Amino acid sequence: MDSTARPRRAPGVFLCPGEEGLLAYDAVTGGIHRLNALASLIIELCNGQRSVAQIRDIAAPLLQESADEAVERCLKDAHQAGLLTTAPSAMPDQDPAALARALKHAGKIEAAFICQFSAAEREPDDPRHWAALGEISHILGRRAHARAAYERYLELKPQDAEVRHLLIALRDEPPPPRADNAAIEQLYTRFSPFYDANMLEELDYQAPTRLAGLVDRLMDERVGFDALDLGCGSGLAGAKIRARCAHLTGIDLSAQMLALAREREIYDRLENAEISAWLERCDNTFDLILACDSLIYFGDLRPVIHPVAALLRPGGHFVFSLERGDQAPFKLHDNGRYSHHPETIGEIAAVAGLDVAHMEQGYLRMEYGAPVTGLFIALRSARLG
Repeated sequence: MDSTARPRRAPGVFLCPGEEGLLAYDAVTGGIHRLNALASLIIELCNGQRSVAQIRDIAAPLLQESADEAVERCLKDAHQAGLLTTAPSAMPDQDPAALARALKHAGKIEAAFICQFSAAEREPDDPRHWAALGEISHILGRRAHARAAYERYLELKPQDAEVRHLLIALRDEPPPPRADNAAIEQLYTRFSPFYDANMLEELDYQAPTRLAGLVDRLMDERVGFDALDLGCGSGLAGAKIRARCAHLTGIDLSAQMLALAREREIYDRLENAEISAWLERCDNTFDLILACDSLIYFGDLRPVIHPVAALLRPGGHFVFSLERGDQAPFKLHDNGRYSHHPETIGEIAAVAGLDVAHMEQGYLRMEYGAPVTGLFIALRSARLG
């Protein structure tokens, strides 16, 4: 390359930090390039204002031997790869945020990350860029980037309860006993318009079917029982057991999800309330209490299991699902949900006066292309009628 040429990054090439240097995504070819320290420095220096000779002079003191050759070779390689150009006029640049959305939708997550990082750098005061970067970073398992992105987002949107909750895990802070009400309400306000399609079609959600099967095994041919659906959501689980119920009550914290449940016309009663608070003030009793994936927002299960024990009729069952974890008693994950160790369930149940009638682990749903293992549990009232 001529020493007087003034190379610059080619349009459509986006950069972000990698493990040993920069990552470069070329939107023209769709290729990802992993640059070493020297290549990262040189591509940063190539801003169209410096000549090859000036770039060589800046980089040379950092190299031990054959500085001129190393810089020339690096420039040549980057130019041939399409990362640099010396054309007198650049083509119009592409929108990195739009590219990131398209790449994420296509499952090209690392390329989406690079583009979204560029979008956040270009418009650092736009909270949408930082929220998107946090999500993509989480999918890739880049915890430090996810934490930094969400922290910047929260500076711009301090009222966001959902992101505040996510940052507890990302900062490795002691987890609260359960997710904040505002975080759950915000999550399902956003999620409700596409909840059923996302869960059933994209995530292959199996908890409602598995819990209904467990109810069938435990209750035999019995019908006409009074049931309570805790965290009923849109009614996916309630619909599975409705035919066996004389009366079915649904409780959920999200008004938007309750509206979806109401459209199914399967509940005799629906109430907008937080689960543990509702259980404490309830004066009814039930043959069956169901909690389909609603306890994944609880770390400490005692505020649910203990009052449930008081509301179960003799021989009644509490049937629920959890995400299985290896850390006892529970762990708050970067996705904002809790997982539970199976051994702790029996301990809590015994104190509450409940027997473990059934516990199994198995496939729950998919998350970012990987299966999630669930616990499917039935606790039985030990009280005699």
